[in-house]
Amino acid sequence: MLVKNYTEDDFLRDFGVLESGGRILNAGSSEVRYGDRCFNVDIQPGDNVDLVCDLHELPDSIGTFDAIICNAVLQYCRRPDVIASQFHRRLKPGGLLFVDAPWVQPYCPDTPDRYRFSKEALLSIFSEFEILKSGVSIRPGSALVMVGSYIAGSMTGNRYVNRALSMLTTALLFPLCYIRTRDEERAAGAFYVVARKPAA
Repeated sequence: MLVKNYTEDDFLRDFGVLESGGRILNAGSSEVRYGDRCFNVDIQPGDNVDLVCDLHELPDSIGTFDAIICNAVLQYCRRPDVIASQFHRRLKPGGLLFVDAPWVQPYCPDTPDRYRFSKEALLSIFSEFEILKSGVSIRPGSALVMVGSYIAGSMTGNRYVNRALSMLTTALLFPLCYIRTRDEERAAGAFYVVARKPAA
């Protein structure tokens, strides 16, 4: 359902992260692992999770990293500014950071869903870093389909009817996922930031 302009895979490719052989911290990993030198941290245990902990309190014992990926996690964090400081502390000088965070999206009930982020908000939160690039990751068309599907799936008190309505709406709206607008930032589904910790 999502059409993305830029992903963590694009980041890994564009900046040669895997080829460089450096350590990667996957912050809020779930079960996703990026290469052999990826260290997965999540607040919930899972098959591919190396350390269960709160990102607000990353321990010194995990060491430092050449790159950090934080994909669709920041919205659940109590203090995004503290997360930014933790990432700055755990990155080596010159290390790279990729963050993707939602803007126009429905509430996600997995854990308390606290925030939505404009591009300006992300740039402010990660102002300690050198921003290399930023922009829309999820197109407005995909945001429209997500919201439409959520609304359709919440219309009645019957979960089976809601599921059917959600699936039907998603099928009908799916072609709109590819829509681009003249100013995507005003209704983007999500934004990304690629940044570097200053070497000095």
